[in-house]
Amino acid sequence: MLLTRRSLLAAGALITVAPAGPDWGALDASLDGPVERPGTTGYDAARRLYDPRFDGVRPPAVARCAHAGDVAEAIRFAGREGVTIVTRGGGHSYVGASTSTSALVLDVRRLAAVSWDAATRTATIGGGARLIDVYDRLAARGVSIPSGSCGTVGVSGITSGGGIGMASAAYGLTCDAVTAARLVGADGRERTVDAAREPDLFWALRGGGGGQFGVVTQWRMRTFAAAATGQFTLSYRWADAAAVAAGWQAAITRAGGAWSTCQFVAEADRSLGVRVNGFVIGDTATAAAEAIERAVGREPLSVKLSRRSYLDVIHDRAGAGDHRTELVGSDVFARPLPATAVEAMLAVVEERARAGRPGVAKLKQLTGAPARIRPDATAFPWRGAHTMMQWLVMPAAGDAATVRDAYAWIDRGHRALSAWSSGRYVNYLEPDPAQLTRGHGANLARLRRVRAAADPRRLFRGPYTL
Repeated sequence: MLLTRRSLLAAGALITVAPAGPDWGALDASLDGPVERPGTTGYDAARRLYDPRFDGVRPPAVARCAHAGDVAEAIRFAGREGVTIVTRGGGHSYVGASTSTSALVLDVRRLAAVSWDAATRTATIGGGARLIDVYDRLAARGVSIPSGSCGTVGVSGITSGGGIGMASAAYGLTCDAVTAARLVGADGRERTVDAAREPDLFWALRGGGGGQFGVVTQWRMRTFAAAATGQFTLSYRWADAAAVAAGWQAAITRAGGAWSTCQFVAEADRSLGVRVNGFVIGDTATAAAEAIERAVGREPLSVKLSRRSYLDVIHDRAGAGDHRTELVGSDVFARPLPATAVEAMLAVVEERARAGRPGVAKLKQLTGAPARIRPDATAFPWRGAHTMMQWLVMPAAGDAATVRDAYAWIDRGHRALSAWSSGRYVNYLEPDPAQLTRGHGANLARLRRVRAAADPRRLFRGPYTL
């Protein structure tokens, strides 16, 4: 007979004393993965997120689930004890939504297996897998999924919110690749959802935001051939920034499978820069770069072209997984920004540079494959939108004054472009929970109905849930 940690505990091999309130010892005894609590050896490692701003948050317990059965048992425990739940995967939430001072944290990082079926060309991906591990394991089979660039992001978080990245124009968002999900609901029951089985819940899982409808233990996704990838970077003078914005927006309207971003950068040394970064999967980047150059009509300061394996490009962009602060905001634009909007945006970036503080206004392309998905096919609300702005600050320190200053600048960006903004991107959450609804657009009412049906007792509850 195989002796598991659960069976040993049940047999009395390890003895725990139940505390007042929720019986965390009983939960620990019922799981194969450990339950970390204040004072246990693994507690600090289990509770910390990507951003050191949240290092002071001390949840009452972190259940490090070993498998889907642990997830189900932990959810049933929370229901019996009247404890709310937050789910932790990659731990990259910009507002610390995957931790809490009062809720049970379900850590699913051990649910990280990745496999690929050649017959269907689909991948089965554990709900706690990191993107870099997904990319690495699928690359061994010559395939990949469309997703983001940060390697330590959890696959469930990015998929639940949409998933924008360098393969988007050619192959869609991460949520567009999903064909089924294995999920443990608020009732503690594990089941598979897809277009035929619980279609409303399946719809909500793809773009409706994470941590609200259940805990995904496994995703099934279509893959594409991870061919050699062309990459380009065009750098321009700040004096040409308006022309770059106009030209780039015109070029991406007819960009085909090329995907790119247009970045307006304020540096701490008060300098300003303009960069266009782009990617073409399965081809060189020369034609795509030249198309943008022609549309801009200005001579770039520099042009960099390369063609390498898809995985090499991914690793270059994946980052080192540092424990660091990143502050973001977003705006979604249905149509290209007119000259007056571009002027307003550039003024916000120039103000940041004059203050000697770093900040980036990064336009990301939404044209291409994401726009070819039916608007009602998934919960991602921005089908047919032209671009998304990511307001980004990566300060040297994450002290309270620096964070306030950064978000004040992001808010000035929102105000400057409010006349053209359709809403926000739910994966780029901001500190004001009231702004969450702006990430769901016309899908908000349906999402609320699905959430009410999926979690009537609101076990999955926090300031950033509907």
